[in-house]
Amino acid sequence: MSRTIRVFLLLLGVAACDRAAPDGEHDEPDHDDHHIDEPAHEARPRRVELSEVVIRDAGIETEAVATHVIARTVQLPGEIVVDPDRNARVGARLAGIVESVSVRPGDAVAEGDVLATIRAPGLQALRASEAALRARAASARANAERLKTLAEKRMASQQEVTSAKADADALAAEAHAARERLRAIGVGRSHRGPILFQVRSPITGVVTERSVVAGDPVTETSVLATVVSVEEVWFVGHIFERDVPNVREGSSAVVVLNAHPEEDFQGTVSSVAFEVDPGARTLSARIPLTNRKDQLRLGLFGTASVVIDGGERPPTLAVPRSAVTDVHGETAVFVQQSDGHFELHAVTLGNADTTRVEIVHGLRAGERVVTQGAFNVKSALLRDSFGEDHH
Repeated sequence: MSRTIRVFLLLLGVAACDRAAPDGEHDEPDHDDHHIDEPAHEARPRRVELSEVVIRDAGIETEAVATHVIARTVQLPGEIVVDPDRNARVGARLAGIVESVSVRPGDAVAEGDVLATIRAPGLQALRASEAALRARAASARANAERLKTLAEKRMASQQEVTSAKADADALAAEAHAARERLRAIGVGRSHRGPILFQVRSPITGVVTERSVVAGDPVTETSVLATVVSVEEVWFVGHIFERDVPNVREGSSAVVVLNAHPEEDFQGTVSSVAFEVDPGARTLSARIPLTNRKDQLRLGLFGTASVVIDGGERPPTLAVPRSAVTDVHGETAVFVQQSDGHFELHAVTLGNADTTRVEIVHGLRAGERVVTQGAFNVKSALLRDSFGEDHH
């Protein structure tokens, strides 16, 4: 092949390369080549569809977003404490030695359950005294009846009858007192042994403290255990001095605990302390609460929103507190769309009172938000994240 032909073919090849790749592109490396084999990042699901049966069974209810007046509130930090009237410090009531202890702190007990068994040598003497007094009272009663019969036949004087009846009544009273003393320490006529008796819980509740173990000596005033009824508890809120004029007995309140941020516990201020805590410079407001589902554990911290007087706010877009939830770390509500599915809407909250919370951003008037059963919709949405079927 001649030199001229070889040069001509080389030029044709260069031209072909220039047409295949525009200037500057054929020598640029593809910096995205290392992403070719990676899967695309999927956005978290924000929609969920539920059948009518699921909606009904889950108790899901909706409400149209509208404007409402949000009452003014003051925030009181505080904690859950026991109601003193529902607290029992169970004593031994008789000197002796602890034979056994039947409970541990945290155990639930019913009224009448055995807490401990005491070996008390003095118990035998008490029982013997009560039995002797019963016998003497029965004998005196029989003697009084006999003298009464004789007096009717003019074989005994009325003075003898009166004296015998008085003796019988006195012995009967002593026997009754001895029997009541045995009952007060939890001992009846039937017993496990001559010197053993069982200490029982006077209330239904939870054992919060156990003060003895088997083998410990006890006296009549020794405390064996503390039992607390937790069906009703107190939230004690701390009122700062600037808010003292605004918090009053009878004010409505809602408590939110740090341990249960999505739960509201409704209550009413039952009393406000008269004396300021000298260390914290606060007054205490007591708010009785019903302990549903045993969520109100003693010592849990939280905040009470207490409604105060001080003028009305203008109406603003608001939803029930029960509509607001937390999903993937964002504050949100579920909106039911026209086709029936539920869609997650992130919202910005404003002021709140004991029943409703202001929506600053994220909703429009008329949209239907889930007000009951939001947790169930949230659970279905989260199941969708793992590809589970919730229909």
